[in-house]
Amino acid sequence: MKKNLLAFFVFSFCVLPLRSEDSLNDQLRRAAEKLRNEISKVKEQGEVKGREWFKKAKDHLSTSREEYLKNAGDALARWKADIDVLKDQGGRDYFKTRVSALEQHHAFATKELETLTGITEEAQFRARQKSFDKTLWTLEAAVEQAQEEAGL
Repeated sequence: MKKNLLAFFVFSFCVLPLRSEDSLNDQLRRAAEKLRNEISKVKEQGEVKGREWFKKAKDHLSTSREEYLKNAGDALARWKADIDVLKDQGGRDYFKTRVSALEQHHAFATKELETLTGITEEAQFRARQKSFDKTLWTLEAAVEQAQEEAGL
């Protein structure tokens, strides 16, 4: 959704500076070039974020079990505090719905952490850890998006 919204704004931004003395083909060509440049910037940003997550995943797999569980618990506590701040913001109904979804996502991640803590076999722990990492990263991204929307 964020990409679609960004593409819409980029296209709208590209169409604004059209000059009446240029031909329609020239105007469309310039708008397409600007749109292509903006899309490539967004793609590069996505690739950078993906590389960061991949590096984090590799680091997590080499981290000791106790340290990983402690770091995950600390991250969940930080995001809970961020969600509480967002909850205090109030705002429109759709934003309250988003915050409610963040609370549900956090509750799911907390339950998943409890399950992960109870696993005794190392191979099974590492397999579940990969899934849990995805849960954490999507929660992190969702919290960041809501904070951006709230202007925090």
